Amino acid sequence: MKTTKYLIIGQGLAGTLLAAELMERKAEFLIMDAFSPYSASQVAGGAFIPIVFRTLKKAEMIDDYLPSLFRTYHSLESLTSGRFLHLTPSLKLFRPDVRHQWQKAKETSAGNFIKEIIDQVNISGVKAGFCGAVIEPSGWVDTKMLTAKMGEWFLKNNLLIEEKLDYKSIDFQKDSIIVNGSIRAEKIIFCEGAGAIHNPWFGNAGFTLNKGEILEIEAPGLPADFIVRGDVFVMPLGNDRFRVGSTYDRKNIDHNPTEAGKQQLLQKLDAIISLPFKVISHQAGIRPSIKDRKPILGTHPGFPQLFIFNGLGSKGVLYGPYHAKEMADFLLYGKALSPMVNVSRYL
Repeated sequence: MKTTKYLIIGQGLAGTLLAAELMERKAEFLIMDAFSPYSASQVAGGAFIPIVFRTLKKAEMIDDYLPSLFRTYHSLESLTSGRFLHLTPSLKLFRPDVRHQWQKAKETSAGNFIKEIIDQVNISGVKAGFCGAVIEPSGWVDTKMLTAKMGEWFLKNNLLIEEKLDYKSIDFQKDSIIVNGSIRAEKIIFCEGAGAIHNPWFGNAGFTLNKGEILEIEAPGLPADFIVRGDVFVMPLGNDRFRVGSTYDRKNIDHNPTEAGKQQLLQKLDAIISLPFKVISHQAGIRPSIKDRKPILGTHPGFPQLFIFNGLGSKGVLYGPYHAKEMADFLLYGKALSPMVNVSRYL
C-alpha cells in the first residue's frame, strides 16, 4: 500500500499548481487522476488580462496575481523544458463613442496597463471603424500542455497514480484515510474541477457550472502581434492558427459542442475581422465556477481530513498560482485563509 501525507485528487490546473507548491516546500504528496479530454484544463482558452472591461478598472488583486503568475509558470517551464506562458499584448476594440471612457480610465490606476489608445485601428484583417486600446501585460497559458508536461514529470518521479477515485472506497481511519484500498493518506485535497459537483462532501460548496465553447481557426494574413478582443478574443497560436472564444452556457452542462455555440462565436468573429478563415476545430468544456466567482479553498467543517482547492473558473490561469500558494501555506503551516476564498462561506 502506498502511503503519503497529502493526496491530491485531480491533476488539472488546480491540482498541478497545488502539487508544484507542495513540491517547492518539499512536502510529501501523491496525485490521483483519471485523465479526461473534456476537463476545463484541456479545453480552456487560458487568456488573462489585467483590466475588467465592463468597469474599465484594474482587476481585483491584480498586483498580487501577476507576480505569482510569472513566478510559477516560468518555474514550471524551467522544470519541464516546456513553454506554457505566452505574453502577448491585447488590442481591445471599441467604438469611437466610448473613447472618452477609455481616456478617463487611462488616468486611473488601470492606466498602468493601458499602454496606448488608438483613435483608428488600421491592422490587416481587422475591420475598419474601431478605436483600440493596447493592454499589457496580457497573454495566455497553454493549460493543456502545462498539465501534460507536468503529468509526465509527476509520473517519472512516481508522484502520479493514474486511477479514478471511487468515493465509496474512502475509508476513514483514526489517523489516516485509505483510498481505493491501495493508498493511505493523512489528508485529501480535492482538486476535481467541475467533477466536484458530485463530491459527497463538497458538492454543495457554491458551484454553478457553466459550459464554454471555443473554436480554432486558420486565418492566413491575420497578424499575430496581439490578442484581438471584441465580443470574442482572437488569440494567435502560431502558423496562422487562432483560438476564438468563448461562450457561456449555464443551462446545457455537458461536453458536447453545439451548432448554436459555433454560430454565436462565428457571428461575433465576423463583426471584427475581415479576412477569410477556416474553422479547424470546435470544442466544449465545463468551467468549475462558483456563485460569487471566487475560488474555494479550505477544509470541511465536519471532516477535518478533507480539503478542497477548486473553483478557479474562467480566470483560472490568473487566480491559480496565487491561491495555490495560499492553499499550500494553509495546509503546511496553518496560515489563515482569506475569508474571500474560504470554503466556509458556503459550508
